[in-house]
Amino acid sequence: MFAGTSARGAPHAMTPADADVRGTDGVMIRVRAYDARTESSQGARDASRCVVLAHANGFHGSVFAPLIAGLCARGYACYALDFRGHGRSTSPVNGRLEWSALGEDCAAVVTALGLHGCHAFGHSCGGHALLMAEARRPGMFRSIYAFEPIFIVPQNALEAYDVSPGSPLMASTEYLVKSATRRRARFASLAEALSTYRSKPPMNALDSRALEAYVNDGGFVSDDDNDNKGAQGGVKLACSVDTEVSIYRAGEGAADAFASLPRVACPVVIAKGTSFAPDGTSPIYSAVIAPALAAAVQRGKVVEFPNLSHFGPMERPDDVAESVVDFISTARAAHSKL
Repeated sequence: MFAGTSARGAPHAMTPADADVRGTDGVMIRVRAYDARTESSQGARDASRCVVLAHANGFHGSVFAPLIAGLCARGYACYALDFRGHGRSTSPVNGRLEWSALGEDCAAVVTALGLHGCHAFGHSCGGHALLMAEARRPGMFRSIYAFEPIFIVPQNALEAYDVSPGSPLMASTEYLVKSATRRRARFASLAEALSTYRSKPPMNALDSRALEAYVNDGGFVSDDDNDNKGAQGGVKLACSVDTEVSIYRAGEGAADAFASLPRVACPVVIAKGTSFAPDGTSPIYSAVIAPALAAAVQRGKVVEFPNLSHFGPMERPDDVAESVVDFISTARAAHSKL
């Protein structure tokens, strides 16, 4: 199923083998397998030592490359998917970009690759998708580590903050939409894109390995419109601005997802970065909801990275990988005693 394996049947930890998984809505989901062992060469896959990774809106699976290196070094095979309309996955034929569809992408990967009972790591809407996939099909994952998953949290679950429509805290979604709308979609080359990102926030805060993987391994596709300031052979975002904005907007339609969290019975970490913006007073929605999410699932806890932002898994991937391994090891040990 996987292309690009080595002569011994398993790719090097940082040379992924690729597979395309058929999902719903006519989508072909690209999956990168790191240090995966094929059944023909290594025997049956041990799902308890496998991790499925789901990225945030606008990114793709390769952005986790340095984090994955840390997991592979500790004996875990990793499967990083590109959501529909992102990276090297195709877009839905019917334009369906609801967050429930992202959960379907995760479930399709687990089913197609025989990974039922694996562990999972998700960032932002990727964490949301994994948690909802587990809520709909309990037992899909042995554990879930979600870094600032995004949910619409009701007021009674977040009493310390005003989450009414139009409140300052809830303005974060509109800010993300505006930021995505302003995103530059075309560059003369990958090198120009990388140089630009290295000089501007928030991308310049990313670990250099994560940023390079984002740009060079799925963030862009060839630009067939040769009007890129006269440049021939330019590149454009693989995840279009329209797709990114549509997914942000679709989050507003996932208001009932929070009520499904009590069905998640596997061990869960809700990780968070700093709770406040640089001014020290403005709360950050994705961080302050973390305790409410951990309380909503059956076996949840909060892990805090006070010096990281919402992009923490790409800012300090080695630190996050260490935390993920510690959590998975504990979850595996607890499961073995059942």
